[in-house]
Amino acid sequence: MEDRTDMGRNDMLERVDGRKSLLHVEHLEIGRTGAGIAIGKGKGSDASRKSEANGETTRNSGHQPLLRDVSFSVYPGEIVALTGPSGCGKSLTAHAIAGMLEPGIGVTKGHIYYNGEDIVPFHERRWQRLRREDIALLIQQSLSGLNPIRTVRTQLTDTLRLHGRRQMPHAQKGAGHANAARSLAAPRQAALQGPLSRIRQTISRVAEMAGGRAMQSQEAYLHALLSKVGFADPERILSSYPFELSGGMCQRVLLAAMLSSGPRLFIADEPTTALDVINRDKVLALLQQLREDFNLTILLISHDRQGIGRVADRVLEMSPEGRMHE
Repeated sequence: MEDRTDMGRNDMLERVDGRKSLLHVEHLEIGRTGAGIAIGKGKGSDASRKSEANGETTRNSGHQPLLRDVSFSVYPGEIVALTGPSGCGKSLTAHAIAGMLEPGIGVTKGHIYYNGEDIVPFHERRWQRLRREDIALLIQQSLSGLNPIRTVRTQLTDTLRLHGRRQMPHAQKGAGHANAARSLAAPRQAALQGPLSRIRQTISRVAEMAGGRAMQSQEAYLHALLSKVGFADPERILSSYPFELSGGMCQRVLLAAMLSSGPRLFIADEPTTALDVINRDKVLALLQQLREDFNLTILLISHDRQGIGRVADRVLEMSPEGRMHE
């Protein structure tokens, strides 16, 4: 027989037009754990201590919370924007949802339900599986997510091998989307000359020793992925090293890598930081298109309330204390 507490909680998760939320954050509190272990990432039997009497998850840290009482829901197919002043805890919330809080910081109270299951007590292996199959987090420092001495092709091929190649949703979108991709693409760079060219040749020889060539089916899939994220010349991008690309281009390469796993929930943490108005609008329009192409649910983290308000279905504002209002 199903526990009455669980029954009540399951009913609570269905809030809008009978739909069940894909993500539900309930009274989330994040604080310093004091032991150098990120509670909620599941390392050791003491990583999660629950009070069975009331069904609430509490973890005592003995420190002032960094974030408290955050509650919101995200429904399948939505773009929900989470905004608020710098330092209010937006990124902390995003990292908690993906199980990627830094050591020494953890969930000290509350719940994070993904597809109806509380994921806070997950062990690291279950977190890895969740990130591999369901949840993708695009962080602000996208360049650091790419290996500077391996080509984009090699790194995306490795990602496909890890996740397994997925079907490209809706095949290709035709000329309309191709035109959008061309508008996003950066101008072709001039051929590399001098010392930079020699560096590239040396790296190429080292990379070849490590293998990583894509099969024909993978190659076609990589071209399709890069076209989806706005590159008009996927072959040039695949043959490039990260140091040959701009920060925005590296961000889109990492976005393609994350989409290759076929996630259901995509979290973009400040994807328009340091971009001018034109490029900011292009990135936001790209996220709207990717929602349709990949059947994504998107949680968009940004302090730019005006920009994200134009693409989001709902905007949630976080106060400096972490509390939310819509």
